[in-house]
Amino acid sequence: MDYPEICREAFALVDDIGNGAFNNEFSERGTLATTVEVAMPVLAIFRQLNPDDPSSIADAQSRLFKIASGEQGVFSRYPALAAFSLGERIDVQ
Repeated sequence: MDYPEICREAFALVDDIGNGAFNNEFSERGTLATTVEVAMPVLAIFRQLNPDDPSSIADAQSRLFKIASGEQGVFSRYPALAAFSLGERIDVQ
């Protein structure tokens, strides 16, 4: 996986949530709750991620997997982010 692509998709996800792109999928809870439950944790994960540290990568993948598992379909528009959350190796360029 291409690390810059994963980062772009992570920030696109956060931006899309902020712009209400998921309101149809998560309409019962709304943008604010989706921001708190998905966007903010994703930002925290990438703020703490050190792409040169295997344990940091494993921790990020585990935390992203938990988000993806709890929020079915939230990563579906972001294939690189989804693959990373499932444990695919990243390449830092």
